[in-house]
This record gives sequence, structure tokens and C-alpha cells, in this order.
Amino acid sequence: MKKLLGLMLCTILILTGCSKTNINSNKITYNSYNDIFSVEAGNGWQQVEQGTLNSSADIELADLKNDKYFVALMENKADFEWSYEEYMNNTIASNASTYNLTDYEKKDIKIGNYNCKYIEFKSTNNDTEVNTYIQIYYVETENYYGQLLTWTLNSKKDEYKDEFIQLVESFKEK
Repeated sequence: MKKLLGLMLCTILILTGCSKTNINSNKITYNSYNDIFSVEAGNGWQQVEQGTLNSSADIELADLKNDKYFVALMENKADFEWSYEEYMNNTIASNASTYNLTDYEKKDIKIGNYNCKYIEFKSTNNDTEVNTYIQIYYVETENYYGQLLTWTLNSKKDEYKDEFIQLVESFKEK
């Protein structure tokens, strides 16, 4: 009887350990089209065909069922004479005209050992009149400057904000 009880206890411990492993491993690693970068995303996310969300993107992910999107736009530092701050400020100025940015605040975030600042804002598409919540992360890796963008419907921003931050924090240059 003790052996049977011990065997049942071991089986339960093994099964419990396996389920914890599965819970922690429900993230999938997605590599960039050029296999230089990666990001981890949870259930529902899928890599979409190159150029679907942005023709210049290195990584494009979507969770279409839940209206969640992610794009990485990376540029080789060798192509710029700019510092990270200059890259970020010039890119923010460009984004300001694209997204009609007027009121935003740069916030610091750490992505591994990378410098990163991000802004978040609501944008309204003039063609569709859809209100969108957008986060743009300006990142500097060892060899690249880049923008990591997440967006969803404005009504879902509180629901997905933390998930977006976790997704971006998993970003790596290989």
C-alpha cells in the first residue's frame, strides 16, 4: 500500500511539474525575416507574411482575433551619423507628423541591456475614423537603432498594455 501511495504521489508531482513547465513555455519565439532579431509572444500571436503590416518591418506579428499588433523596424547604425538620442528625436519628429502627435511623454524602459524610451498615445485614422492605442519603443542595440511598435483599439489599451510591454521586453538582437 505504501508503495502504491508513493507511486501515486510521484506521479502527481511529475504531472504537476509538467503542467508548470507547459504554462511557463506557452510563449513562442519569433525570428525576424533576416534572422537577426527575435521576440517572444504568447498564445494567439502569429507571424504574418512579410510586408503585411509594414513594408519595411523586420518582424510582424498579429493576433487578429484580439486586434493586437507588433512590428519591429530596425536600421543598421552604420547607416547613420546620428547618436541614439538624435535617431530617436528625428524618428519621433517623423512619427509626430504621421500620427498627429501633440501631447506625449517619453518614458524609460529597459529591454535587456538596451537603451529604450517609449511613447504611448491615441491616434485616429482619418480614413476609417478608428481610435487606436499605439506604443512606440525607440531602442538601441549593439548594432542597430530601431522602433518597436504595438497597437490595438483604444478601448482595449488597458487590457493589453502590460502584455505589449512584456512582448517588447523579450526583444533581442542575436
